[in-house]
Amino acid sequence: MPAVAVARFSAGSAAQRIWTRPRRKRAETVIPAQVAARVAGSQRRRADTPGGDPRRRSARMRRRRWPMDLSYTPVEETFRARVRAWLAANLPESSLQRDLPAMRAWQRKLHAAGFLGGAWPKEYGGAGLSPMEQAILNEELAHARAPQVVNAMAIWWVGPAIIRYGTDAQKERFISPILNADEIWATGYSEPSSGSDMAAAKTRAVRDGDHYVVNGQKIWTTLAHISDWFFVLVRTSADGPKWGGLSVLLMDMRSPGIDIRPIRQIDGGSEFNEVFMSDVRVPVANRLGAEGQGWEIVSSALVNERSGIAGSIRFDQALDWLRTTAREQHKLGDPRVRQRMADLATKAAIMRWAGMRALTDSLHERMNPHLSAAMKLMSTSLVQEFSETGMEVLGPWAALMDDSHLAAGGRWANQFLFDRAMTIAGGTSEVQRNIVAQRVLGLSTRPTTKRPPASRPW
Repeated sequence: MPAVAVARFSAGSAAQRIWTRPRRKRAETVIPAQVAARVAGSQRRRADTPGGDPRRRSARMRRRRWPMDLSYTPVEETFRARVRAWLAANLPESSLQRDLPAMRAWQRKLHAAGFLGGAWPKEYGGAGLSPMEQAILNEELAHARAPQVVNAMAIWWVGPAIIRYGTDAQKERFISPILNADEIWATGYSEPSSGSDMAAAKTRAVRDGDHYVVNGQKIWTTLAHISDWFFVLVRTSADGPKWGGLSVLLMDMRSPGIDIRPIRQIDGGSEFNEVFMSDVRVPVANRLGAEGQGWEIVSSALVNERSGIAGSIRFDQALDWLRTTAREQHKLGDPRVRQRMADLATKAAIMRWAGMRALTDSLHERMNPHLSAAMKLMSTSLVQEFSETGMEVLGPWAALMDDSHLAAGGRWANQFLFDRAMTIAGGTSEVQRNIVAQRVLGLSTRPTTKRPPASRPW
């Protein structure tokens, strides 16, 4: 079965028909006027929130499902062959980790070959690829274990947001330097008092003529210490709902008043930073979209990640590493290890199919933040399971972090420490569960004290 596919799943499947049962008519009940008024007010408030009533949205999602096609066109097969041939001739021999000049050079090679900025318009330097070609490219890069590009934050989030919401002048100014790695970007969402709840951001931007004056602090900002520009979420108004007063500014990191402090991590690196802004002046021309549109922009940017299919391939590679490690440690005969590996393989396959569904949505130009939340929740937990299993298989050698053959070059120890942050960064697992519960399942946001009927076993 092909690894990349466009998901084709019919709404009226046999499983749905089997589990559909006729509903019993309920006796009519008289609802007091005060209760009815509270219910109506709650429904109005829910409809006014971003995304509307989750029950209506879930019904719309059930009605609009597209089929999956597990085949490739001749054009797509030709494109795959071209990508493989290019990677065979140009793939670096090492991972380039923390080698900034080498990572810049690798990104420029990809761009020159037409493999960067997949679906971005060609007039701004993009490759002009179809969503399917972009997915094939991501898959082949993952299969080849290609190094990460240095400007990943900009390519995944910033660039697509500028293309969608930016002015022609902003696209002309920023898109090409992003692709060429001439300018590196950081994104500023989290604050000390508002991590996963981005709508609670307190960094203020006050209009002063043709500039904004920005004061505040961002934290856990990836690569801020080497970045040239800052895609930063700020509060431009305190009126109305908290998500209604947010805006996005494109801030020059060389501006006076910016103080960047790297945070020392447990694995020895310093990829995360604190960013302090004191009376930083940002031109109004560098505001992305309209004032107060920040929540919409950031929400759409966070959905604009790579295809989940490439992520599932990296899980397959991790499974290969785990199998090799278990063989070297003579633990393939241990039934517990075999059971853990089978469980990981099953979950990796689930991620592959979820990635196919995400690709289908992309092909039909539909954004699905609910699937994105579910995939983020599962994938981050899965990477932790992989690293934990690797540490258990290594046993006492797991403590080695140097380039020792006894500990797989220190891979598992470093990965174990780094993966602790995965269920926190980019939105905690608890927040992702809330998104799925409220916006997909339509559950209430308010706790209830009612107990389930005694006849129900849960």
